[in-house]
Amino acid sequence: MTPRPRSKARQGWPANLYPNRDGYKYRHPTTKKETWMGTDKAKAFAAAKKLNALLMPTNDLVDRVIGSKETVADAIAVFRRDDIPGRKWAPKTAEVYESVIRRIEAGIGARPVEQVTVKDCAEFIRAVTASDRARQQFRLVLGWILGCAVQEGWIDTNPVLATRRFQHERKRTRLTKEIYDSVWDHAEPWLRLAMDLSLVTLLRREDIVSLKFSDVRDGFLWVVPQKTEGTSLVKLKIRISEQLATLLSQARDSVVSPYVVHRLPDRARPSDKRASARVHHTQVMPEQLTRAFQDAREAAGVAGDNPPSFHEIRSLGGALVRDSGWTTEEVQALMGHASKSMTDHYLDGHDAPWTEVAPALTLGR
Repeated sequence: MTPRPRSKARQGWPANLYPNRDGYKYRHPTTKKETWMGTDKAKAFAAAKKLNALLMPTNDLVDRVIGSKETVADAIAVFRRDDIPGRKWAPKTAEVYESVIRRIEAGIGARPVEQVTVKDCAEFIRAVTASDRARQQFRLVLGWILGCAVQEGWIDTNPVLATRRFQHERKRTRLTKEIYDSVWDHAEPWLRLAMDLSLVTLLRREDIVSLKFSDVRDGFLWVVPQKTEGTSLVKLKIRISEQLATLLSQARDSVVSPYVVHRLPDRARPSDKRASARVHHTQVMPEQLTRAFQDAREAAGVAGDNPPSFHEIRSLGGALVRDSGWTTEEVQALMGHASKSMTDHYLDGHDAPWTEVAPALTLGR
């Protein structure tokens, strides 16, 4: 892309140096952070040239002879080609990570990997977002990318590994049974069914709206959770209890649909105007479920900075079955978690029940 021509007033100025009131400011070519450079023109020009030499990729005659050095963009290309296919991310996960990768490429893609330092990585991660959770995500992905550079032999160590890990606390309010009942009272019938199914089966939003009547057979509900499909390939064979059977019976209403959770659209749309992922006009999309839950939650007067979402039903259901006497391992199996620590994370924030015990030691006095 041809750079925008410099204004006549800035002819001869070093790149990334700009006027600022009565002085000058320097804009970091990677993080875009601006720094006051004082009012002395000669000093500002000299400092800008020195900074450009350190921060901007070179394009000198030596590079033309020996070839340009591998860049972060080259490492990203290797990561996309060799690593991503094996990770088998779900579509939504892939979309999130691709957004992070593109921002890394736009920010430091032109930098030679052998010139990327721990300080460069730390500054980029801090500058790219103000959220500690997002910073940790950028740190993770950048670490994967520069890990490819290590594996290709372009660098000896991964500078990201020496940067700070960002900790973030879960901000979303846990869903209680009282709040659940209040939201349920303000929900439409199809949403009530979706809520109850999630509470009983502990299935995720995407799996709830994907359930079909054909998944019910031989006394079980057969589910391959979408989040694990193609990775750990967890397969759930959920026994149809009396309560679950009642819910499945309620789902068979006057609307003809292959989906357990279904609704008639508010208005008919031509097939070419429907969501690309919608295969049946009665199908409920995950985003619709989220919005409907939000509307019912607001109607119930549940407010706050981080009110519970539909996904919190899964956590509430896990806590309820644990309180009924299930072990964490049993809850883990129903949730389809690969590790007990993930189940512990879901149950965290829900008070565990008191266990009655008796003292065992008799004092000999």
